[in-house]
Amino acid sequence: MGRATFPRGPEGITTDWLTDAVGAPVSSFEVEQIGMGVGLLGRMLRVTLTGDGTTPSSIVMKLPTLDEGARRTIMKPMRFYEREVHFYQEAAHAVPVATPKVHFAEFDPATDDFVLVFEDCSDRRMADQIAGCSEADADTSIDAMVALHSHSWAALHASTYPWLPKYCDSPYPQAWGGMFKRGWPRAKEIFGARIPKQIRDFGDRYELIVQPYLDEITAEPVTFCHGDFRLDNFLFATKAEHAPVTIVDWPICFRGRGAYDLAYFISQSLTPEDRRANEERLIDRYLNGLTAHGIKYPRDQLMRDYKRTVAWCFLYPVAVVGTVEIKTERQLQLLQGMLDRSIAAIEDSAALEVLR
Repeated sequence: MGRATFPRGPEGITTDWLTDAVGAPVSSFEVEQIGMGVGLLGRMLRVTLTGDGTTPSSIVMKLPTLDEGARRTIMKPMRFYEREVHFYQEAAHAVPVATPKVHFAEFDPATDDFVLVFEDCSDRRMADQIAGCSEADADTSIDAMVALHSHSWAALHASTYPWLPKYCDSPYPQAWGGMFKRGWPRAKEIFGARIPKQIRDFGDRYELIVQPYLDEITAEPVTFCHGDFRLDNFLFATKAEHAPVTIVDWPICFRGRGAYDLAYFISQSLTPEDRRANEERLIDRYLNGLTAHGIKYPRDQLMRDYKRTVAWCFLYPVAVVGTVEIKTERQLQLLQGMLDRSIAAIEDSAALEVLR
């Protein structure tokens, strides 16, 4: 579509555009910003609609972040916005996990602007990643991961979704490495004593692992990885008609080994205490789930991939702190929690030994 076909911000929303977007008459609307401190890469708006009996009472819109530095250094080179729009246009209906119904999805390659219009899922329960994941929610999340991964295990090719990358290919190693390099001095400044010497030494040489790790985690067999499989991106059922969990935020999806999502989720969404108590059980649940689908992921290979990914995930809080403007206390708490959990998981799993 042309550049004028969707609004670039709340000020550009009109009743005519909303009518076309949701496919039902809209006579008036009200806009509020939501999700402050939850998402780091975009803006979320809830739009309350007035229309007729076919008009939804509200919808949710996702728009680009106002942080131009983050757009320039993360979103555009990594093609995050373009990828998420493609996901909802081409893959959301095919993956065997629940995603929000999308009314409208469009991307402008000339400006890297986009808009997504979803059903309002506020009747689901959103957990709090800062507080940590309960055992029941962890089980539900692992089951959804098994469903996602088993659907396209060893059957996902470059031609399946041409927009779905392998992160070992240029420009992704350079972009990931560049984000860490920019963020590391700032992370040491902000987090200071939270980073023990062994981890600080690891951060100083982190750029050496980027290409080798990405080569290994994207070696066959690969599957459809969410890439940001964490608690803040899950909406849990509150009614019988809901799927057990609805998964949002797909801009980081890629072709890779399943251990990526598994290690990222367990190391980032559970408190260290809960992870230590449940880690082996959740890994077994994942492996048993794959086995039930006729998939063999040898445990020794899974654990190698898992531990290397635990170390890799140290990138996330570091890269975000160096490239995204932190505007709320919750964002800072989230990043501190991600850093602390990452360090604890690296130490507990001896992940640095596997890297050597």
